[in-house]
Amino acid sequence: MTAAEASDEIQRALLKRGLGAISFTRHVQERGSRGRDFSSRDVEHVLRNGTVGIPTWDGCFKNWTCRVTGTDLDGDELSVVIALDPAWERITVVTGF
Repeated sequence: MTAAEASDEIQRALLKRGLGAISFTRHVQERGSRGRDFSSRDVEHVLRNGTVGIPTWDGCFKNWTCRVTGTDLDGDELSVVIALDPAWERITVVTGF
């Protein structure tokens, strides 16, 4: 999968399912709420408007992972690492910084 294909899959999932396409690991929920100061809406904004890095295949979990970098709703830089499963139109946010 290329970065452009990953970007298309992200946009397709968000278009069809909105915030319902996004799930958050416990790690990112804690990181977002403890000192990193980003919300699910900030993550959605980055996913909709950010730059998608080159995806890599994770054979263990059978999905693609990539970094998406952009700005949050306050204009601060935010990067998220996601696991992408196009077959299920699912985006799992693994971490954010």
